[in-house]
This record gives sequence, C-alpha cells and structure tokens, in this order.
Amino acid sequence: MSPTFFTSVAERFHARRLWLFGASLLGIAALAAGLSVAPPRLAALVGTLAGPAIAVPWALLCACLWFHPRVGKLQPQSKLIGRLPPLVQAAVRWYAAVILGLLLVCGAVVWPVLSVAWL
Repeated sequence: MSPTFFTSVAERFHARRLWLFGASLLGIAALAAGLSVAPPRLAALVGTLAGPAIAVPWALLCACLWFHPRVGKLQPQSKLIGRLPPLVQAAVRWYAAVILGLLLVCGAVVWPVLSVAWL
C-alpha cells in the first residue's frame, strides 16, 4: 500500500471522518462492555469482532487526516511536512503508508484469525 493508495482512500472517506471516529469509539465501547459483563464465550466473540471494528475505521480515519490532497498533514503543502526536503517528505509519507497498511492487515485479518485460533 502506497501513499497514492491512501490519498485515494482519503479523498473517498474524508467527508465521513467523524463517522469513522464514532465507529472506532463504538468498537472500543463494545469491547469494554463485552469484556466486563458478558459471559466468557460471548466476551471471546466480542473480542474477535472488536479488532476489525476498531482498527479498520481508525486506519481509514488516519488516512483521511494524513493523506487528503488539500488538508492532509503529510502533504507537501502542510506546515510541518512542507518545510522538509522532498526526499524526507517522501520517506515520511511512505513510512506512514506502511504503518497504516500494517494496521489494516493486522486489524482486519490477523486479529480475527488469531482470535478464532485461540477460541
């Protein structure tokens, strides 16, 4: 996953960034409620579903905030990144893209697979 991929994702989801934040918070609340009051088997199921419910919206929210073409914090016209040399800008953008890609893969694939394997 490249910065270009996350820029297209940011363009698509930027208008829904508050919904993405709310979805992550709802996932956190469901996880907390499931772990505190649910029976052990239901708590395990809630824990399995909570990973994707928290990580995927959070990664999309970070993509919207970092990679949006006009208001993204990692764009060349931003105040902080714009002052860096172009090579450093590209390195920072690629680093962020790799981290977001790992968050998406771990949250959407690895967490559920490991959770089901441990049940």
